[in-house]
Amino acid sequence: MSASPAGWYPQEDGRLRYWDGQQWTEHFAPGQAPSPTGAPTPRVEGAAPAADVKPARPWFRKKRVLIPAGLLALVVFGSALSGGGGTEGTDAAPVAAESSTSAPAAKVAPRPTAKVPTTAAPATNAPAAKPAPPKSQVGKPVRDGKFAFTVRSVKCGIAVVGDNPYLQVKAQGQFCAVQLTVENIGDEPQSMFADNQYAFDTKGRKFSANSMASMADESSQVLWEEINPGNAVKGKVYFDLPKGAKLTSLELHDSAFSGGVKVRL
Repeated sequence: MSASPAGWYPQEDGRLRYWDGQQWTEHFAPGQAPSPTGAPTPRVEGAAPAADVKPARPWFRKKRVLIPAGLLALVVFGSALSGGGGTEGTDAAPVAAESSTSAPAAKVAPRPTAKVPTTAAPATNAPAAKPAPPKSQVGKPVRDGKFAFTVRSVKCGIAVVGDNPYLQVKAQGQFCAVQLTVENIGDEPQSMFADNQYAFDTKGRKFSANSMASMADESSQVLWEEINPGNAVKGKVYFDLPKGAKLTSLELHDSAFSGGVKVRL
């Protein structure tokens, strides 16, 4: 049999397949109904018969065609039911759609936000709390070496010391009289000298005792006094300070060579 000329030939599945004059190609096209004469698909010598190729499903039976078509039919059917089947309903639908697209969107009022109360931050420039002043040690015994000192009282503003007008001593500024008790807590005699004691004022200035004022005060026993172990004496030590000055502490010694002990007033 002579080879058929190149062209499109109908297949058994209804499609057309291209014959290039020598063999079947992989090109297909939607077919047409077979001719009334029922002409068979051409057979070409040396070419694979068309029946050997797995027939493809017709395009109108594919899922990608059937599924959208079914959905479209449901939409059309639902629209027909909701429109009531009248002509007015179908004419009003485009108008409603047009009005819905052309109308501006309604503005949603902003939801008010609740105000959260804020706590005021503490002031950073507040003055710092002043430290409490040190407690006074008046009336409390303190120890230095062999002596235990107890300050009983402090009195300032004294201008003259002494009852004898010939032995009276006048202050350069003012006398501050420190009344104290001195007890020997050692096991040997120890002499008490007023000149070994010191005082300090609010400015940190250091003052020595005035021995002349201690001599003028005949009742004082602390000018120079030897104290035996276990015994105690009472007396006043005088300091000459400027007028208006105020004592803040004392430094008491059992001798000129001891370290001394501080007493807060």
